[in-house]
Amino acid sequence: MTQVKKNIVFKCKWNEIEEYQSQLKKVSGLYYWYLTYNPKELLYVGEATDLYRRMGQYQKDKREGYNNPRILELIEFEADSIMLAFQPIDNHGMDKKEFKRNLKEKEASFIQDWIPLFNIDENPRYQIHSIQKVIGQIVSDANREVTFNEMREYLFQKWRGKVSYERIDEALLNKRYHLSSYCKTSQKKQTLNPKQKKTA
Repeated sequence: MTQVKKNIVFKCKWNEIEEYQSQLKKVSGLYYWYLTYNPKELLYVGEATDLYRRMGQYQKDKREGYNNPRILELIEFEADSIMLAFQPIDNHGMDKKEFKRNLKEKEASFIQDWIPLFNIDENPRYQIHSIQKVIGQIVSDANREVTFNEMREYLFQKWRGKVSYERIDEALLNKRYHLSSYCKTSQKKQTLNPKQKKTA
């Protein structure tokens, strides 16, 4: 039987989940969906405080809570091709509420970095607001002025061309949404600055 180590990503086929019951039951973390014939295309990421129970909720006779409809469609028609990766995450002594929030933050951060095909919330692939959140975080981490042009090139490369220049430009325009909630912006100078610069 395969042993699961904390914080180590491991993989299994969808139809082998039951073999991992003892290792996944009551284990918290992130889970990732993809297909064996296209492993480079991440389809979906989710979080759970009990990974085995969460996988059970995708089973046809046990469905409860929210299940992504495109994942359910995959289970219906391509079950033999589905692969899952799991990343167990330790709670490090956090209480339940704090740990759940921590899991959601990790999930959101992963979605913003890897833009899975089926996730909608927090996904720059689909939401201008999510692009703006990422821009704000990058500017804050850089702790310096960043030009619009630098940012658009960086994001285009980061997301491997799957988020167009047009959508990145729309996020930078800051008209309909609120990029200025995440960083200082100057449309005239075409620059971005941290809300507060960190001192060494």
